[in-house]
Amino acid sequence: MSDAFGITEEVRGRTVLLRVRGKLDARSAPHLQEVGSRIRSRKLNLVLDLSGVTFMASSGLGSLLSLAEEFRQSECRVRLASPSPAVESVIHLLNLHQFLTIDASEQESIHALET
Repeated sequence: MSDAFGITEEVRGRTVLLRVRGKLDARSAPHLQEVGSRIRSRKLNLVLDLSGVTFMASSGLGSLLSLAEEFRQSECRVRLASPSPAVESVIHLLNLHQFLTIDASEQESIHALET
């Protein structure tokens, strides 16, 4: 699996699915934040598929928490899907499940946003 950062975007009705891959660190976190904020400004929901994240630094975690708060303050919602072991270990270690809505799969996240 490559560590090169990338995001693919797929629109599904009122929800945008972002598949994030590679290192989520100080170099890539601002880009993720920018893309997520742009989606929120379009008044769309967001699903972040994190199954391809190979490493997550504190700045990456900060971007996830920031997006969660940004969406919480709007009429839109954000959900995390399929966190990789690198992501899950950080979230678990810091006990952040209470601040992030996490699903086992993209399908679960998208379904939850449709209801």
